Amino acid sequence: MEKTSIDRAFAILDLLDEDTPTISPEEISARLDLTRSTTYRYLRVLCNGGLLVQLSRGSYSLGPRIVELERKIQISDPMTSVGNKVMPEWAKRVPDSVMILCGLWGDRVLCLRQENSSPSETAPLRLMRARGLPFSLFKGAASLAILANLPPTRIKSLYLRFGTEVSAAGLGDSWSEFRRRMQGIKKAGYSITIGTFESGLAAIAAPIFNQEGAVIGSLTRILKRTHSETDEQLATDIREAAQQFSRGLQAGMKSRVEAESSTNPGYGDAELLGSLTEHV
Repeated sequence: MEKTSIDRAFAILDLLDEDTPTISPEEISARLDLTRSTTYRYLRVLCNGGLLVQLSRGSYSLGPRIVELERKIQISDPMTSVGNKVMPEWAKRVPDSVMILCGLWGDRVLCLRQENSSPSETAPLRLMRARGLPFSLFKGAASLAILANLPPTRIKSLYLRFGTEVSAAGLGDSWSEFRRRMQGIKKAGYSITIGTFESGLAAIAAPIFNQEGAVIGSLTRILKRTHSETDEQLATDIREAAQQFSRGLQAGMKSRVEAESSTNPGYGDAELLGSLTEHV
C-alpha cells in the first residue's frame, strides 16, 4: 500500500523515542528515504502544528502539542474513563497485586493504566508499567489475551508476517501449532504467563470487547508466583473484571450514540463511525 503524506509525517514522529530524543533533518532523510526539500516541508508542517519543536539549528524533538493531546485523552478516552471506575475496586480484591489496562494499537499493545492493590507489610509488590509503554503482540499475558481474540484472518496474516517472532516467543513453530495455541486461549477466556518479564511474577489476563464484539484491549492482574490464590480463582476474577469493563465501555458508547441521535435525528452507528473515520 502506497504511503500517504500523513503516514510519512507520523513516521517522522515514530523516529523519536527514549533512545533518540532529538533528530536532525539529515537523519530523517536517510532513515525514511526522503529528499531534503520533502523533509523540510514535513518538519515545517509538524512544527506549525506543535507536534515537533526546533531546539536548535538542525535539532528537533517532540513538541508541546503532544502534552496537550495527552491531557485530552486522559479526560475523554472511554477506555481510561471506564478504567478509572472499574479498576480500583477490582485491584484491591487480591492483595499485593497490580492490575494493568492495555489497548490494541496496530500490531502492538500499549499500557494505558495501572492500579495497585493495597500492599501487605510482608511482601509488597512494586511494579511500574508506564502509560504508553509498548509491548509485543506475542509476549505476555496482556498481549496474548488480545491476540487470541482477533479475527482468524488477521491472526493468519500476523503469523505470515511475524512467524519468526511467534516461534521465538514459544507460541508454535508452525501455523497449525500457533493456531491451536490461540484457539486454546480464546476458549479458556484468559491467558496466563509466568516469568515473562520478571522471573518472580505471574500474570493473568482477559480480553476487553467493544460494542461490535471486537477485541480492543485486555485487563491483567500481576502478582508474585508465591500467591495463595489458585489459577482457577484468578481466572474467574480477571474474566469477571474484563466482562464488567466491556459492559461499561459498551454502555458508554451506546449512550453517546443515543445522545447524538436525539440531537441529530437519523444520526446512528454508521454516521457516528463515519464522523470518526473522516479525521483518521
